[in-house]
Amino acid sequence: MKPLETKRLLLIEYTFEMIEATIKGISELEKVTGYDVSEDWPGIDFFFYLPYVLENVKNKPEMTKWTRLVVLKEEGIVIGEIGGQGNPDETGEIELGYSIVTDYQGHGYMKEALSGMIEWLLKQKKIKRIFARSFEQNTASIQVLKGTGFIYQEGHDEMQLGGKITLWELENK
Repeated sequence: MKPLETKRLLLIEYTFEMIEATIKGISELEKVTGYDVSEDWPGIDFFFYLPYVLENVKNKPEMTKWTRLVVLKEEGIVIGEIGGQGNPDETGEIELGYSIVTDYQGHGYMKEALSGMIEWLLKQKKIKRIFARSFEQNTASIQVLKGTGFIYQEGHDEMQLGGKITLWELENK
């Protein structure tokens, strides 16, 4: 699948081969993608989630289209990921999640990546609902959501071990 492109970023499909390579190590992913990879990527939460993702993609290869690696074009380096959870092809709903390595935070890259992903998602006929969740104390993530058109869904908060999780929904889908 052709990468999504924004002013400063490429959002490349995170394929089965790339997932396998990530589990083996950064150098393997660099070989498979042809891009450098930040030494701080993937974050520990995403890394431990990868075996589940790999199994899911093994059973449904078409699921890779919903998750992208975030590549900074100027440096040719993977700095994060953005993608959907669930099975959007069946449900018409996609829950977006994203992260960017610390050294690249605060430069608007994730807002740009999320905007690019949303633009693409809005063209997908199957997608009827786009939403995301964020810890209440993650103000940077909440600013990204607000800045890309997500609206806080009052009354849908959940308490989890790490704190209160807030629900955000893109209203213009």
